[in-house]
Amino acid sequence: MEYCSGFWMNLDFLVVGGGIGGTILAELLGRGGKKVVVLEKTIAPPNWVRPEILWQATVKLLFSLIPKEIWEEDALLPLGGINLRDGRGKIRFVSPELFQKIQVERWAADANRTRERLLNLRAFELRRGVEVIALLKEKNRTVGVRTRHVVTGQESEFLAPWTIGDDGPHSLVRQACGLEMETRLFPLDFLCSGFSWPKSFEKATTQVWLSVGGSHSGILGLLAAPLPQGRGASVVLVRPEIFETKNLLEDTWERFCASDSALKEVVQERHFPSDFVRVRRSWGHATRYGGEGVILMGDAAHPLSPAGGQGANMSVADARALAEIALHNPSRLLEEYERRRRAANERSLRFTRVAAWLLDLPDWCLPTSAFLSALHWASRYPSLSGPLIRYVSTAFEEKAPTPY
Repeated sequence: MEYCSGFWMNLDFLVVGGGIGGTILAELLGRGGKKVVVLEKTIAPPNWVRPEILWQATVKLLFSLIPKEIWEEDALLPLGGINLRDGRGKIRFVSPELFQKIQVERWAADANRTRERLLNLRAFELRRGVEVIALLKEKNRTVGVRTRHVVTGQESEFLAPWTIGDDGPHSLVRQACGLEMETRLFPLDFLCSGFSWPKSFEKATTQVWLSVGGSHSGILGLLAAPLPQGRGASVVLVRPEIFETKNLLEDTWERFCASDSALKEVVQERHFPSDFVRVRRSWGHATRYGGEGVILMGDAAHPLSPAGGQGANMSVADARALAEIALHNPSRLLEEYERRRRAANERSLRFTRVAAWLLDLPDWCLPTSAFLSALHWASRYPSLSGPLIRYVSTAFEEKAPTPY
């Protein structure tokens, strides 16, 4: 790539945003002989931890880029079962044997370390600390971007036939192109933290605590996932209204933590919510995935909540499809990409859509005790949960089986 009078030339693709999907796309395109630059705003990885679930199709692609044993050093851990705790005891909700029987692999990922390993690949060029401030256009076609370095303030321009927007729910690329997307704020906040995985816990089993107070309490529960090197990542599911009353927030948190002694091994002495990172999620689906010279992927095209563990997997599936089309049928890149990915992404969004609908119901419509009883009952019948898990694990793929 050469520099000429303020412009970086001779590129095939610009990827705006170094997320998991955009980075994988850049690597696949680079290995296919394309010249690609990834523009990432952050200078260093975030210093906090959040859990992420990756399904077998996603992990298989990751292993084709970086050997499995390297991923398992610090970023990925194969998971077994799922335990639920509701103050009345522990429920073996999904056993490791069920995952084996239905041939579904489920991996816990340290999201930030996963992205850092991908950003260190070498088939593309990475420009870090670079913020996109505008798109460059000739007539109606996007031909590149103008950037500003976040430290020095130096501005540069990059030109390429295609600009790929992987820059999140509030995508500048999407907005600058006038691509419409109606979004809604998910009715839960997610408070994340890292911790040392207790020796008393099963090594590869996800732990979920459900609040005995249900949605009425403001705290719905906590999910804890194991990570490599004896680490863990947790996320607390919280109604945003609870932050409006400090005393209510503190009292509710204390009651929740007191409901199970094992929970205290996860939260330890952390103050709530100041010792957690609060994440708010909007969700929606862009009416179009691109325009002349620009394509959207990942959260820029279809942001969603963690419901169903679809987000990162959808982005990786977007990347795989885009790379295959760009390398083998580039004349219809946008049209073929939208044809392949829209239905699958809409299917994955249903998990968020249903979850948001349920959570928006009045509290009196949410029978907490009946729900918990139903979970106890369902845990005794793996023949019911098996097909649903298999469907969840493949919903983001272009050819997914029906749930039953």
